[in-house]
Order: sequence, then structure tokens, then C-alpha cells
Amino acid sequence: MLSSSVLAAVTGPTVDRSLIAAAALVAAVVAFFVLRRAPKLAVGTWIVVLCFVPVWIGLGIGFNGNYYLPAVAAAALLVSVALLPIRSFRFSLLDALVVMLIVFGLTSLLAKSPTIALGFAFSLVTYFVIGYVIGRIAPLRVDPTWIYGAIGVALTVVSVLAIIEFFTGWNPFVLIHVNNSMFAIWGTLQERGGVMRAEGAFGHSIALGSSLAIAVPLTLAARFPLLVRAGMVLLMLFATVLTFSRIGMIGALLGLVLSIVFMRDEISRRSRIVLTSCVVLVSAVLFPLVSTVFDDAGSEASGSAAYRSDLLSLLGSMNLVGVADSAEKDSTGQVYFGNFRSIDSQLILSGLSSGLIALILIVVALAVGIVLVFMRRATPPTIAVVAQIPAFATVALITQYSVFVWFAIGLAASTQLALRGRTAADTTGELTLVHHRTPAEPRELAAPLRGRRS
Repeated sequence: MLSSSVLAAVTGPTVDRSLIAAAALVAAVVAFFVLRRAPKLAVGTWIVVLCFVPVWIGLGIGFNGNYYLPAVAAAALLVSVALLPIRSFRFSLLDALVVMLIVFGLTSLLAKSPTIALGFAFSLVTYFVIGYVIGRIAPLRVDPTWIYGAIGVALTVVSVLAIIEFFTGWNPFVLIHVNNSMFAIWGTLQERGGVMRAEGAFGHSIALGSSLAIAVPLTLAARFPLLVRAGMVLLMLFATVLTFSRIGMIGALLGLVLSIVFMRDEISRRSRIVLTSCVVLVSAVLFPLVSTVFDDAGSEASGSAAYRSDLLSLLGSMNLVGVADSAEKDSTGQVYFGNFRSIDSQLILSGLSSGLIALILIVVALAVGIVLVFMRRATPPTIAVVAQIPAFATVALITQYSVFVWFAIGLAASTQLALRGRTAADTTGELTLVHHRTPAEPRELAAPLRGRRS
């Protein structure tokens, strides 16, 4: 007969977690067999989860449930497995970078703070690597332009909900109360200058604004008619303004400008003129609202900018590989570096958590992306990632935005490889035609032209 102490150990929260885990496992198995037969449905389902399931919906894993798997990461893992097997997969330099980040994360476990390193390694896998994998695999099973269109439609709906949230003060996602630390952190609405900031299901206005910014180049590359794409992008820009996130607005405008200038194949000259005119008009209308809110915010905005500049002092504390020696964990489990409780720069945080070598490799990869854009060899996802570089320098990757960024990076890796393959094939075809041309061919081809001139 079981003792009362043993019975107590298997009741309460432990049983609740076990029941939730069992139900989630059954649902995942059923979803797997459905989604593996329909790749578009699988990718579309994940996009819906990304946009409309808050980060505080997830599952605590580990013996004490102290490691958290958000629904967006769990869905990405499920969909990635459902999309297998993948044919004609080619290894890329970005794949090598991700593998090296994983190696650096595992190496950190051998350092003096293994518990801190384990937390960073777990976050690296559940937010970054999983997002990258689904972005890398999805274009190999589904037409990338279909993915662009699906993202455009989903983020347009997100924009409409954000506009409604701003004007009514109603956010349906924060009404989903969950008794976990993620809800305590992200389940409250923010204000700036006494004005409510839209954040949708993304838990933070910066995360919403930057996610909308990623969607702008992808939407412009979709196969919808010009007026439809223009309307969707304008809604996204309007919603980004209502987040009152400076970096979100900068990212959206930068993504739009880079798309107009460098996406010549996807956007016609007429489309560029229409988009530019609409953006100028909308900017002129919304500028008074934005400037008023930031003026009312007073020193709030300038103070956050000064805090970010102070983070540069942490560069000297980075190790070549692994977590910085300045990392400490307090009694609540919160990790901080030196005197800084939050690191509002993903680039600096990457160096602090993975090491200086990892930071250098990431910067080099971003520099390559910039070169591809200016050489007009960048695909829409690459343009979207390059437009996020100011955000990488000034905010941390949080909530679903972190998974979305790495999804876009995975898309960029796959589409750049495909573009390079098409370019090589076209070049090979042209060389083959030249090689097989006989001396008589130029005269035969020129004969009809002489006939037309006579």
C-alpha cells in the first residue's frame, strides 16, 4: 500500500502537468498524420500559431517543469517533422553557422556556470534553431511565394486586430490567463506617453512591430495583385505605428525601401511609384500622432536609448567561447550580466551567451546579407533579415518574434541556394548553346533580319 507521502508526491501540479503533457502528445500524433499529407496546410498551421497563440501558451518540461516550450516552438518542431523527408537538400554556410552556435552552446556547459549555460542552450534550441529549421525546410516542400502570401495574409489579420486594439483598448489574447511566469512577464499591456501600445498576441509592442516589419518584404513578393499587396503593406505600416516602437517603425520603413529599390523582379516600376506615393501620404498623416506620443513620453524614450548605449561596456567581459564570466543568477532564477538586468541588444546578448567568436560569425553573416542586397542578388527573406539589423543591435529577440526572425533566416538560406542554383543552370544552358552553335547559324539567323530591312 502506498504511503501518504508518496500519494502526495503524485498529486496536484505533478498530475496536472502529466495530464496536459499526455493530451498534448495525443493531439501532436493526430496532427502529425494529418499535416504530413498536406505540406501547405502544415506550413499554414504553423503561421497561424505564430501569429495568434501567445507565448505564454506552452508546456513546462523537465523534472520540475522549469524549462518552457512555447506553443509556437512546439508547432514548428511538429511541422518540421511532418514535412520530412526532404529531397535535394544542400548544405549552406548558414547551416554551418547554426551548427557552430549549437556547438558553442554545448561547450558552454563545461564552463564554470553550467546551469546558466544550460538555460541559454535550451533557449537557443527552442526559439532559434527550431525556427531556423522550419524556415529552412518549408521552401523545399512548398512554393516560397505561397509562403510569402500566407505570411502576408496572416500578418494583415494581425494588423487589423492591432488597429482594433489601439482604438478600443481590447486585446483578446491577454484575457487568456495562464498561471506561469511567461504570462506574468508578457501578459500585460504597455503604455507610452499615456497611450496604449498595440501588441496583439506577441506579448510586447516591440515584438509585434518588428514582426510586422519582417512581413513587409515578404508580402510585397507574394503573387497577389498590386493593389492587394499595397493595401496589405499599408495596414502593416499603420499597425506598426500604433505599437509606438521606434525600432519597429524603422525596420518596417527600411524593409519597404530596400524592397522598392532592390526587388526589381517582384515589384514593377509602376508598383514602386504607387507604393512610394502611398507611404509618403500615410507618413504625413501619422507623423503628428507619433511625434505627440513621443513628446508626451518625455525622458522614457531617451532613457531607454541611453541604457542600450551603456551595454557596449559589456563587450570586454565576453569570452571567446561560452557564457561571459560576468553572468550571475539571483535567487529568483533571473540571469544578469554585471549591473545590467536586461540586455536590450541581441548582438551583445549573443556574444555574452555564446562567446565573441559566435558574435563575429553572426556579424559576418549579416554583412554578407548586406552585400547580396546591394548586388541585387538577395531574395525577399534576405532583404527582410537585413532590414532587421538595427533591431538586432538595439533589442533582444523576444516572444514569437525570436522564432519568426530565425524562420526568416531559414527562408533566406533556402531561397538564396535556390536562386544560386537557377543562376548556375541558366549560365550552363547559355554556354551549352554557344558551344553547339555552328558557323552557319549566325548567317541563318540574320537572314530574316536582312529580309525585314529590305
